[in-house]
Amino acid sequence: MFNIDNPHQFFDIYDNNDVLVCHWTMDKIKHKDTTIWVMNHFFFNPTNDSQKSMPLLLDEEMETAKSISKESGCPIWPLDPKIIDYFKNHPDFYDIWYQKPFTVE
Repeated sequence: MFNIDNPHQFFDIYDNNDVLVCHWTMDKIKHKDTTIWVMNHFFFNPTNDSQKSMPLLLDEEMETAKSISKESGCPIWPLDPKIIDYFKNHPDFYDIWYQKPFTVE
């Protein structure tokens, strides 16, 4: 879970053997004229088991990111190419995407 009042959100997911599967962070900052969440690098452990579950895990973690954005009222600026691609392929993220590289009409 997350604490919406904490400007540094971090998430570590471990498997049943206590091996790190993924790690990601977001930082709330004042940018130009608004407050945003900067979503930093999204790390996936490159083991075979974690790669098989990566799409499902990514869906779950992106729902957490969306919840943080909606609850705080601050959009997300993803920096990781994997996450940018995820946002591009999921239109339900367009309204929380800060500085998306295209216009949605």
